Amino acid sequence: MSKSNLPKIIILYGPPASGKGTQSHILKEKLKDYYHLDFGSELRQFVKDHIGEFHLEDQTINPDSSKENLEVAKRIKDRMSKSLPVETPDLRFVIESAINECVEKGQGMIIEGPGRLVEEAKWLSGFLGEKEVKTVIFHLYISLDEVLQRSKGRYYLPSTKKPFKSLEEAKKEVVGDEQPYQRPEDKDVEGTKQRYRLLYSDNFAKIISIYQLQAKSLVFTVDARETVEEVSQTFLDYFKVFFDAEV
Repeated sequence: MSKSNLPKIIILYGPPASGKGTQSHILKEKLKDYYHLDFGSELRQFVKDHIGEFHLEDQTINPDSSKENLEVAKRIKDRMSKSLPVETPDLRFVIESAINECVEKGQGMIIEGPGRLVEEAKWLSGFLGEKEVKTVIFHLYISLDEVLQRSKGRYYLPSTKKPFKSLEEAKKEVVGDEQPYQRPEDKDVEGTKQRYRLLYSDNFAKIISIYQLQAKSLVFTVDARETVEEVSQTFLDYFKVFFDAEV
């Protein structure tokens, strides 16, 4: 068995708080040569680089930023703060070069959280299909009730992209004097409901079919209500059965 049998592109798709971030970090530990691209974190980092910390209301304009970068950053922050999907042209502006670079080098990628709009899925699946890159999608499913329950207790640290299930869990990995924080959208119940609908339930069937048809993606559905360890083991089981790969 060999890891070389694995697809070059591993996409984690699902609703907010379904465990995409947690499972991406677990996968990255096992597939160290793969590049981890988190759409949400990349967008927030872009905002931070040009107009300041995403989770703070006050802006800190970077004097070295171009007018275009500032305008894109402002649009991204406005859309995300309202629990709306980022428009595809702005998304592509931020992340397309990273995807293209990895594909051109033949480097594997773990892509977390794409496909929030049909237009976005058409772009990314069309690109992967054109490049004939072997792709697999893990569709992590949880209900809206579970999303709301997980979101309200979720915390982050400035030093890492991964989410923590509770404040106590985040405090265990604090670096220096940093403070755990919650993203504004996680504390907004109505906004979370809107995100679940707009970023997932209204579109998931269409989006998955686009990846299957345009990128010839295999799609594996995972019950994300299970424990972190059980979900991770399900990933490994799929790798073994479908790709004869021990990870």
